Amino acid sequence: MFKHGLVLSLLLLFFGVDAINAQVDYQLKKYSLGVAARPNPSKISKDWMFEIQNVEDPFQGNSTYRGYLEEVKKKVEAKYSNKSFVSTYQSKLPYYTVDTPIVTYAMEGNKYSASVPNDNTMAISNDGIVVAAINTNIIFYDTKTDSLLKTISLAAFSDTLSNISTHQYDPKAIYDYQNDRFILVFLAGASTDATSNIIVAFSSTNNPMDEWYLYALAGNPLLDDSWSDFPAIAMSENELFITINLLKKGGGSWQTLFKQSVIWQMSKTEGYQGDSITPGLISDINFNQNPIRNIHPVVGGSAFYGPELYFLSQRNFDIQNDTFFLLKTTDVISSPNHQLEIQALTSDQAYGMPPNAMQTNNKRLATNDSRVLGAFYQNNHIQFVGNTVDTLTGHASFYHGLLFPDHLSEKIHLNILTDTLLEFGYPNISYCGTNARSMHSMISFNYTSLKTYPGFAAMFFEGNDLYSKPIFLKKGNSPIYILVGTQRWGDYSASQPRYNKPGEVWVVGTFGKLINSTRAYGTWITAINSQVTDIPVLADSQPILSSLYPNPTINQKLSIDFVVEQDKLITISIFDNTGKHLSDLYHAWAKQGRSILSFSTLNLASGLYFLSVSEDSKVLKVHKFSVL
Repeated sequence: MFKHGLVLSLLLLFFGVDAINAQVDYQLKKYSLGVAARPNPSKISKDWMFEIQNVEDPFQGNSTYRGYLEEVKKKVEAKYSNKSFVSTYQSKLPYYTVDTPIVTYAMEGNKYSASVPNDNTMAISNDGIVVAAINTNIIFYDTKTDSLLKTISLAAFSDTLSNISTHQYDPKAIYDYQNDRFILVFLAGASTDATSNIIVAFSSTNNPMDEWYLYALAGNPLLDDSWSDFPAIAMSENELFITINLLKKGGGSWQTLFKQSVIWQMSKTEGYQGDSITPGLISDINFNQNPIRNIHPVVGGSAFYGPELYFLSQRNFDIQNDTFFLLKTTDVISSPNHQLEIQALTSDQAYGMPPNAMQTNNKRLATNDSRVLGAFYQNNHIQFVGNTVDTLTGHASFYHGLLFPDHLSEKIHLNILTDTLLEFGYPNISYCGTNARSMHSMISFNYTSLKTYPGFAAMFFEGNDLYSKPIFLKKGNSPIYILVGTQRWGDYSASQPRYNKPGEVWVVGTFGKLINSTRAYGTWITAINSQVTDIPVLADSQPILSSLYPNPTINQKLSIDFVVEQDKLITISIFDNTGKHLSDLYHAWAKQGRSILSFSTLNLASGLYFLSVSEDSKVLKVHKFSVL
C-alpha cells in the first residue's frame, strides 16, 4: 500500500470564500485476481428468473441514508413549494431555439419483472448488437434483424460464481469500440448480506452470446465492515474504471454509515483474455480532510482518451451549493508515476437537492440527490448532468454543466433545465457532434407531472446555451405505483454515442406502463440523431474559449466574451442563415487574456445569424444567434 500526499493551491470560491491551500490525500492498493467464472449465455438454459420485492420497504440497503434523504427533501419542498402551470416549454433560459432531434430506431427494452427500480443500462456495438440490463435481467438484441437473442437473469449469468450473494443489482454496461467487446459490471450483496462483491464481466468476443470472463472484486476491500454501492464505469484507451461508494453495515446516521467513495482502475486487455487481472484501488480520497463522495467518471466523447481520466463530484446532499470537484488520474495503474489530482471549482449557478417528482395519482417519484449522473470529455471540455431543483417552481429538474480543464480559473457554466408543468429526473448525456471540435450533445431524461404519466424524453444541445425542445421518446400510459409511499424512479439511465455513426446516440430510460392491473415500469431504448451538421472548423486552427449573450436578443446589444492565450490578429464577422457575409465587426489585434466585444442588433431583421471568429482565414469559433 502506497501513501500519496499532494498539496495544491486551489481557488475555492465556496459562496465567496477566499482561495485556500488544500491538503489532498489518498491511498493506492494493488490486487491480483484470477478469473472466477466463464459463463456462455447461449448455453444457459436453466433460469428461474426469481425475484422478491417487499412493497412495505421501498428502500433496501442503507435505509438510514434513505431516511436522511427524505428529511432533506421535506426541507426542499417546504422552501420551494411545487407550482404547476400549463406547459409552455419556457424557463429561466432562452433555450428551445434549435431543431428537435429525430428518432431513428426505437424498441421496448428489458421487461418488468417485479423488482424496482429499473436502473436501466445499455451498450450498443458498431455492428448493432445491444446489451441492456435492469436490476434483474440482461437482454442481448440484434438491431440489424430486430431479433431478441436472449434474456437471462443476473443470477443465471453469474450462477457459476461461488461464495457470492444471490442479491444482485445495479448493472452497468459499456462497449469498447477499439476492441469490439462489451463489459458488464453489477453488484452482489448489500448491507444485510454476509458478503458483497463487484462482478466485472468481459466478453471474450464481439458476440455477447459467446463466453464471458467474470471477476469478483471484494465489496469490502479495506476489511472495515463496509459494502459496495452505486457503481459508475468508464474507459480510457487502455483501462476500465469503476467508482463505488463504500457504506458501513449496521445502523446509525448517514454520516456514520457512509465510509468513502473509491476508484477501481484496471487493464482491459487482461480481462478480455481471461487472464489474471491486477486492479488498483484508490481510496481515502480526501479534500481538506473530508472524504469526496459519489465520484463519477468522465467518459470519452467521440473517442476514448488517456492515459489520464477525469472524474466529477460535488455537494450532493446540500439544499443549495455551487462547489464541484474535478479529479484526474494521471497515468495507468501500473505506472510508478500514477497520481490523483483534485481541483475544487465553483459554478455560476447553484444546484441543489431535487424534490421528489409528482405523478397524476399524487404519488411521488424518488429523485435521489444531486450527484453527477453523466459526463463526457471532448474537444478539451467536459459536459455533465445531474438532478437538481428549480427554485422558481419547486420542480425536480436537472442541471447541465460545462467546464474547460485547461481554463480552471473560469467558473463552471451551469444551466438549469426545467419546465412550468413537467418535472425531470435521472438525466444522462453523450457527445453527438460530427467533427472533432464540436460542442454538440444529446441529453436524455425521465419526465412526469400532475397531468402527465411518467415518460422518457431527450433534447439536443448545440452550444452557446442553445437547446432544442424536448422530444418525447416514449409517453407512459400509467402512473407508477408498486410500493407503499414514494415510488422508486430509477437510480440512473444510460446513454452512448454510436461510435461508427457520428451524430447518433442510443439512450434508455423509464416510462409508466400498465401491465394488466399493475402500474409498473417500462424500459424504452431509442436511437436519436440531432439532424444538425456541425459548421466545419479547420483542423489546424487553435480554438478559443468564447460565449455570446444574451441569445436570443430583442432590440439590444449582443456581447461576445472571449479569451485568447496570446495576442492574435482576429476578425469577427456576421453571416445570415444562408451564409451570406453581412459585415466584419472587428479586424484588429486582440490582446492576451479576456476581452468583451458588444454590438447592436438594431440593423438586423428578425431571424437566425452566425457570428464567426477567425485568424488568418482560419475559423476559430462560430456562434449561432437569434434576433427577435
